[in-house]
Amino acid sequence: MKKKKATQKPATPPRLKQYETLIFITGAVTLSLEVLASRIMTPYFGVSLYIWAGILSITLIFLALGYQLGGQMSRRRDQAALQNTLLAAPLWAALSIVVATVLYPMVFPLLSTINLIVASFVGGIILLALPLVVLSGMNPLLIALARDVQPTGDGGAGRVFFISTVGSVAGVLLTAFLIIPHLTNFRALLWLSLGLGVLVGGIALLNREIPGPRRKLLLGGCILVLLLGGAMLVGQRSYFKLLAGMSDIGKDFEVLAEYTSVFGNIKVLAVHPEDKSRQSAQAYLQDGIIQNMVTADGMVLDHTEFMDRLVDIYAPKAQNSLVLGLAAGMIPRYLKSKGLKVTAVEINPNSLQAATEFFKFDPREVDIHIEDARTFVRRHRGTYDLLITDLFHGDCTPDYLLTVEFFQEVEACLRPQGVVIINTYFDPNNEPANDTILATVSAVFPHVLELRSPSSAGLVSSTCLVAAKVPLSPEAAIQAADRGPMPSKDYQTLKAARIVDREMLKDPTPVSDDHNIFSILFAGSQLRYRSQFNKLPPNLLVN
Repeated sequence: MKKKKATQKPATPPRLKQYETLIFITGAVTLSLEVLASRIMTPYFGVSLYIWAGILSITLIFLALGYQLGGQMSRRRDQAALQNTLLAAPLWAALSIVVATVLYPMVFPLLSTINLIVASFVGGIILLALPLVVLSGMNPLLIALARDVQPTGDGGAGRVFFISTVGSVAGVLLTAFLIIPHLTNFRALLWLSLGLGVLVGGIALLNREIPGPRRKLLLGGCILVLLLGGAMLVGQRSYFKLLAGMSDIGKDFEVLAEYTSVFGNIKVLAVHPEDKSRQSAQAYLQDGIIQNMVTADGMVLDHTEFMDRLVDIYAPKAQNSLVLGLAAGMIPRYLKSKGLKVTAVEINPNSLQAATEFFKFDPREVDIHIEDARTFVRRHRGTYDLLITDLFHGDCTPDYLLTVEFFQEVEACLRPQGVVIINTYFDPNNEPANDTILATVSAVFPHVLELRSPSSAGLVSSTCLVAAKVPLSPEAAIQAADRGPMPSKDYQTLKAARIVDREMLKDPTPVSDDHNIFSILFAGSQLRYRSQFNKLPPNLLVN
C-alpha cells in the first residue's frame, strides 16, 4: 500500500507575518496605555479603590466594544478592505492619543472639581476609549485575513489572541521597567503615538501588495501623526506655560526638577508668592499633593514641624531613631540636629535624590536604606528608642502598613521605653474608619495618644498617634502648648491630645493581614482628601 502524503500546513505568508508583528506591538501599546492612564489620573482623582474600579471597568468595556466592532467589520469587508482597515487602525489610535494628551491637562482639573468617581470614568474615556476600541478591533480583522491560510478549525483565532496577549505582557513589563523610570507620562503617551505611526509607515513601505493610492494615504496619516506628536514633544515647555497661565497662582510656582519612577512622580517646586508678606519656599510635590515645604530661612511648614514637636515632648531622651518614609528628608535632618543616631528607610530612590539635591539633606549623616519599610522592620528587634512612620503613597498610607502584624513588627523594633509616632489623617465624616485605625494600633500598644488637627467644614485633617509600651501623658502635650509660641493649628492640636481608651473601641475590629479592609473603609475618605488638594495650577498636575 502506498503511504499517504502528510498534509503540509500552509506556510504563513510574509504579509500575514507583518500583521502578526503589528498585532503583537499594538497589544503591547494597549496595556501600556492602561498602566500609564492610571498614573496620569492619580494627581487629579487619587488612587482609591473606586478610582481603580473605574479604570479597570473602562478598559474592559472598550476592549469588549472593540472586539465586537472588529467582528462586525470583518464580515462586511473583502481581503483588500480588511488590510486597509487593519493598517489604518493604529493611525487612528495614534491620532487619538495625541489629542487626548493635549486635552487631559486642561480638562482633568475641571473634572476634579466634581464627583471624583464620575470624573475618573470620564477621564478614563478621554484617555482610553478610542485607542482601546480601535486597537482591540484589530484582532478579529486579522483573524478574518488569516482564513485563507487556515480556513478550518479556529481560523487562526487562537494564534492571533496568543500573539496579542503575549504582546500585552511585554507592554506591561516594558512600561514598568523602561518607560516609567525614564519618561514622564505626558511624553510617554506621545512616544507611543509616534511609535505606532512609524510602525504603520514601515509596513506600508515594505508591503508591495498595497496599491499605490492606498499606500500614499497611509503614509500621509503617518506623517500627520509624526508632525502632531513631534510638535507636542518639542513644544511641551510652551504648552505648560500656557497651562500655568490658566491659573491665578500659576506664576507663583516654578518646577525645578521632576523625577519619575514606579513609586510615583516627584516634583520639586520653587514657590514665589505674589503676597510679599509671605516668604518664598521650596515644595516637595508627589502625585499632586505637597508633602513638604521649606521656606527660604529654613522653616519647615505643614505637618512635619508638628511631628518634630512631638519628638521633643515624648522622646526627649531618645538616642537611636528610625524614620520610615523619607520624602524631603526634613524629619531625619531634625533628629540629626538633636544629636540622635538616625536610620531612614525609603522605598523610592528618587526621594533620596530630591532630598539631597534640593533640601540640603546629607545622606552621609544618616543610615539610609532603600527598601520597603515592612521588610526592614522585620529584621531589626529591640534597637530603637524612637520610631516615626511617615508612610504615604499618593493620598493614603498603603494598607499593608496599617495592620496589626505590621505594628507588631514595629513594636518589636523598639526598646522597652521606646515610642512610635504615626503620621496619618482622620476623616470627621468617617469615624468608623478612624476608630478602626485606633483599634488596630491599640491592639499592639497598651498606651496610645491621639492628636487630631482641628477640622474646618468637615475636611480630612492631619492626625498623629503616639504609641508606647509605657504610659503616655496627654498633659505633656497640653503643657507644651502653653510654653511657647506656635501656629494656632499646632496649639489647638496639642490641646486636644487624648488617651485612646480601648474600652471605647470594642466595636471596631483590629485589621489584620488576613482580612485587610482599609482600602474599602477609607475609599471615600481618600476621595475627600484628594479633593482638598486639587487647587494647584494645571501644569503641576501633569506628570
